[in-house]
Amino acid sequence: MITVEREKWIGCINELMPLCIEVHNIDEQKTYGLELDFDSDLYIESEKNGQFHCLVMRNDGAPIGFHWITMNPLARFKGKWQACTDAIFVKPEHRRHSNFLIKCSEDYIKQLGCFTWALATLDACYRGAMWERKGFEKAETIFMKKV
Repeated sequence: MITVEREKWIGCINELMPLCIEVHNIDEQKTYGLELDFDSDLYIESEKNGQFHCLVMRNDGAPIGFHWITMNPLARFKGKWQACTDAIFVKPEHRRHSNFLIKCSEDYIKQLGCFTWALATLDACYRGAMWERKGFEKAETIFMKKV
């Protein structure tokens, strides 16, 4: 049975670590030149403050995907909040269930009263057309420079 539920980050990170490493190795490691080194205190604190949300997708109890979401007030639009995808990943052999994770995520984000959902994709796994089919519109281009 496939489920998607919000879970406490600290309670599931050890189970999710193989998935985190897999998504990191797609392009982040090359792009940033850094190894994963989670700031547990920051994740825990931002979760307590309602800014970080961890959705976990499971197949018969085993983690097969996750969606990490940050929620931020939009200072330019008083009273409006934006959900931002920090990371979203489903193991390749379970990608047929990706739409379920996306649907559950959107429902969750709406339930929290967010005005928009923003996400960025890495060039190595760019899926712009797929996101557009799901109702996303290209809004900005993100540039990054290591300093």
